[in-house]
Amino acid sequence: MREKIYLDYTREELDAQYINVKTDADEATRLRLVTHSADVAEHFAAARDLSYGDNPKDRFDIYRAEGGPAPVIIFAHGGQWQRGSTTASSGWAEAALAHGISFVAGTYPMLPEIRIPDMVDHFTALVRHVRAHADELGVDPSRICIAGHSSGGHLAASTLVRLANEGDLGGVICGMTISGNYDMRPLMLSYRQDFMLLSPEETVAMSPLLMLDKPMPPMQVAHGGAESDEFKRQASTWHAALAERGEAKLVAVPDANHFNVFLGLEDPQGEVWDFLTSHLKGEAATKATE
Repeated sequence: MREKIYLDYTREELDAQYINVKTDADEATRLRLVTHSADVAEHFAAARDLSYGDNPKDRFDIYRAEGGPAPVIIFAHGGQWQRGSTTASSGWAEAALAHGISFVAGTYPMLPEIRIPDMVDHFTALVRHVRAHADELGVDPSRICIAGHSSGGHLAASTLVRLANEGDLGGVICGMTISGNYDMRPLMLSYRQDFMLLSPEETVAMSPLLMLDKPMPPMQVAHGGAESDEFKRQASTWHAALAERGEAKLVAVPDANHFNVFLGLEDPQGEVWDFLTSHLKGEAATKATE
């Protein structure tokens, strides 16, 4: 009998849980996401390739909603901490604009140029830059949502937890993480350990689930209904921990894999937008900024 190394998984089974592109259909949906996101960037971005730090790869695009300083979603793209760009997952910026919400698509240096703890530093710096330069960017610094998908979901969660623990959540009134990993321990038992290269201490420090301490803003946690059991477990465990500390909503996008989960985001009438508009534009936003 093969050794079980995590929960009821062997190493081979655990590896399979964290492989996102397994079929031609998975690859097709990934390519569709990339292509559509690039098209949205070309047609809707108000400004592109703006700098927020000293590293040449500290860059962001902004999609500016009409009607004066608008609430803003600051988004971290996925790519297993190794690849991606400002246009990697901007496909749902169009839906944000339809709701009168601005959208910042950020990118950063990645593995192997820097390490995962450094990536959290860079994304945190992007959030602080947008907040500090809100006037010139045309966004409302009192109505910020921090969000991300896949490895970007991890960066967004880590940044939210860091800001909460440091008492620096000013203006951040909600967050959303999509198909992310929030406990890095099983990943460091899988094939991903070969490129993540985290020490045991860093594995804990880079696990938002394990670093939760202070109250968090209202949070929405989304995943695809057709994702692996581990991605679903990561989402449900993260959501449960958040729910113990405040408002938290769990959304499963029906029949969606790791990539076409974005179909639930690109639709302005999708379920996830009920939460986002409520907190960024509705009564909840008014109360949060009073």
